[in-house]
Amino acid sequence: MPSKTHEWLSGLVTAGRAATQPTLAQERENAVRFAAAIPVPDGVVEDAFPGLAGALLFSPPEPRDDLVILHIHGGGFRTGTAAQARAAAGLLALWLNTRTVAPEYRLAPEHPFPAGLDDCEHAYEAVRASYPEARIVVAGESAGAGLAASLLLRRRDAGDGAPVAGVLWSGVFDLRAENLASGSWAANAATDAMITPWLGPQMAADYLAGHSPEDPQACPALADLTGLSPLMILASGSELLRDDSVALAARAAVCGVETVLELWPHMHHAWPVFGSLLPEALEALDRTAEFIRRVDAGRFVDGSALTDDPAILALMGTSQEQAEV
Repeated sequence: MPSKTHEWLSGLVTAGRAATQPTLAQERENAVRFAAAIPVPDGVVEDAFPGLAGALLFSPPEPRDDLVILHIHGGGFRTGTAAQARAAAGLLALWLNTRTVAPEYRLAPEHPFPAGLDDCEHAYEAVRASYPEARIVVAGESAGAGLAASLLLRRRDAGDGAPVAGVLWSGVFDLRAENLASGSWAANAATDAMITPWLGPQMAADYLAGHSPEDPQACPALADLTGLSPLMILASGSELLRDDSVALAARAAVCGVETVLELWPHMHHAWPVFGSLLPEALEALDRTAEFIRRVDAGRFVDGSALTDDPAILALMGTSQEQAEV
């Protein structure tokens, strides 16, 4: 059962959702207000990251130099800010005694695909240049998880300096119209406390701007994932984007990628970003930190589906009949 805090936060989010679609300006204003309400964890210093406009650097008192996390914020490719990552990014930095960098990137519709992805790759290169000995974990939530997955593909194809792992929370991995009108986008319309069904087509139209949704760089659920570093994929069983995570995890496992998929019941979209405000967020961040520790130590990642929900298991079987995730 979800915590009382989660029920309270979900109630606030649901009550605050507009009955009609808000303007883009209103969405962006709401995102800024949300970010302002997220606290920096005690013991973490938030600074500007040199050389990247708007990017934030979260550091514990004496961070190690051999591991860095690049966390990409969400917002449907259209809104959001690096500051909304401060709770999750800060806690991971503190618990892993490392640095987390949260970049800004250009937003759609003013800057459609691949502008945001290009900016994320530029941020990755800036982190590499600043910490040349560091292993880098690429993480993100929502659209940021989609960008993180696309960045993992780009770095694999570049053949140099690939991340050691990917952490993907409630990701957007498939913008095809048929996906946005079926599966969990339809089944969970009444149970997602964070996003509403109109966002899918709007997000796809603004981000793709006529670009083909079949492009695996834009929709990583369609990509050949062979050769990617280990992945941790978290999603809520109650959210609209549930099936995106299920499909990506199944495809990754079939491609031989060490994959952990966790589907949490009754959570809202991208719940880990709430950090210390939400008990379930702290638990998800703790599990994420343990995943990163195991990958960093070179230990085998248990690629099992951490769910006993028959409906979810059936979905995974539908996504890839031979997947063992």
